[in-house]
Amino acid sequence: MEPEGIIIIGASAAGVSAAREIRAVDQAVPVNILTEERHLPYYRPSLTEYIGDSKIEARSNFFLNPEAWYRDKNVGLKLGTKVVQIDPAGKTVKTAAGEQFSFGKLILANGSTPFIPFKDAAGKKNVFSIRTLDDARAANELSGKIKTAVVIGGGLLGLEAAYSLIGKGVKVTVIEGSDRILPRQLDPDSSLIVQDIVTGAGVSLVLGRPIESIQGAGSATGVKLADGEIIPAEMVVISIGVRPNSEIAKSCGITVNRALVVNERMETSLPGIYACGDVAEFNGKCVSLWMAAMKQGKVAGSNAAGKPAQFLDEVYPVILNSFGTRIYSAGDICQDKKEGECRVHATGDIVKNHHKRLFFINDRLAGFILIGDISDAQKLAMAVKNGSAFGDIVK
Repeated sequence: MEPEGIIIIGASAAGVSAAREIRAVDQAVPVNILTEERHLPYYRPSLTEYIGDSKIEARSNFFLNPEAWYRDKNVGLKLGTKVVQIDPAGKTVKTAAGEQFSFGKLILANGSTPFIPFKDAAGKKNVFSIRTLDDARAANELSGKIKTAVVIGGGLLGLEAAYSLIGKGVKVTVIEGSDRILPRQLDPDSSLIVQDIVTGAGVSLVLGRPIESIQGAGSATGVKLADGEIIPAEMVVISIGVRPNSEIAKSCGITVNRALVVNERMETSLPGIYACGDVAEFNGKCVSLWMAAMKQGKVAGSNAAGKPAQFLDEVYPVILNSFGTRIYSAGDICQDKKEGECRVHATGDIVKNHHKRLFFINDRLAGFILIGDISDAQKLAMAVKNGSAFGDIVK
């Protein structure tokens, strides 16, 4: 690769978005994407759904681009290629196979790794953290052969995994360390509403009870709680968050806090090296959402190709479409506010199980939660962006 070329490490939302934008700006600059994955880049948010339905892989939009796209756009896609070293001074990267690639600009979009705090999870063939297509394929294959499963984590992906499993007739228990599910996305009242929906679908919930260990030798047989209770399981899915893959950047001198610190151009502390997606930290925040990763990748790609662009910190929604309902949460839902600092306006239809909760700070709409009917989502998102007043929304 010529020294003036661009290397992108990582081929998920941020990396592919960066490549698309580079090609929109410059048709000639050499571009190579290096990824550890052995499959064409795909839509990662579908993986938990894949546990219950492998047909998802056949969807027209599962793979981010057809294979021909990379050839037609002259974007080199090097699958199964793990980068182990970055030399910023020499402008080269080295792979685990000993290959060396030169770059003019470098974009780090190498994502994150599932957080697994249980040492006894390692090596057990029926314990999964659904992060790759291979993970999802293996979990899907096993899910058709079992009767019981435990999902550790009552967040979005954990609940999606539970929904996929009960759809295959598996008895599922969700263990959440907090005293309620979706603790980051919902306020306490909304969590109670969703808990009723989830348990009504047949899922057992274990809330606020720490886990001591994962039982079993070669395979997991259950999950032991700190109080001694053992919950039997023929499959364990761990979904309790991710950690940015920041070690390779840290080792070459890039400033790392929780993730790689970037400015509004998505540029790291080293000029000409950009970061986007799960591995990036902007304004002190790491946002592990597909939409944010795509926008960050677009900005990183544009700047790497020579066209100035800035990333704007926006309100990104969190959406769950499972258990026969839809949930939409966006903005500041007053999780860390003291009593009296936030005004909540709640409406709903108990019969239809539709609920709306609006959160106002200083009389301005700061966030909202919709359960069931989410038709007002875009209108409310714009109202959050505009800082609309209580009187303009609540008539």
